[in-house]
Amino acid sequence: MRLHPLNKLNIKDVLRTPSYIAMLLIVMILPFNSLLQILRTSTGPMAFIAVYIYLILNISIYLFLNMLALSLIVISEKTSGRCEYYLANKVDIRQLTSLYSRSAFVLSLAPILLFNALVFGYALAAREAILLHLFRSVAFVMFAAAYLLFTYAATGTLTLISMLSKSPERVRTFLSVSAVLFVFAASLPGTFIRRLGITPDGNALLWITGCMLLLLAALCTAVRSSLHGKLSNESIILSYKQ
Repeated sequence: MRLHPLNKLNIKDVLRTPSYIAMLLIVMILPFNSLLQILRTSTGPMAFIAVYIYLILNISIYLFLNMLALSLIVISEKTSGRCEYYLANKVDIRQLTSLYSRSAFVLSLAPILLFNALVFGYALAAREAILLHLFRSVAFVMFAAAYLLFTYAATGTLTLISMLSKSPERVRTFLSVSAVLFVFAASLPGTFIRRLGITPDGNALLWITGCMLLLLAALCTAVRSSLHGKLSNESIILSYKQ
């Protein structure tokens, strides 16, 4: 995928931001360490817990990074006036929104790929049976495809909502709270399942999570399609006057 000069500018600006670097280190170190701790205790019938945590971590990392990427790109460029400058210079608003979405997608997905590369490397080096079985399964391929579709669709939808919003700070707060609530809510089913002594198959968790992500991707696409007609240079310029 060839990057537009604006994408390169966005990515360069974000990579110079201390908050993004700090978040990057946090989402690399803490989830990886948490997964290692879970793998040491989740053996035998309870191996599904490690798979469940792995799935939650991947989704959580995306939510936190995407929240920060959108804040540093779309919301910051709207509040700083750079977005208005582009519009004043006849840049098409749909193209601009698409470029912002691509920048946020790259900044969100690249660290996730690095995280998974670290997990895969550890699995090979330590011969971790749970992870090796996970990565070699057909269910994982389905989950990975659904995950990419979901993250792409969600990033595009959230970018569009941020562009149309008359209160960028409110969008930032909503994204932050949603990311935190997801981590809390997603941990509850695993806790209850473990206490009840239920031992679902790891592949079943991959299929179920993948199907849920596909449904969410379809929902995001529908929301994006319904909002796309509202996107115009005039609507964005008017949002500055609110």
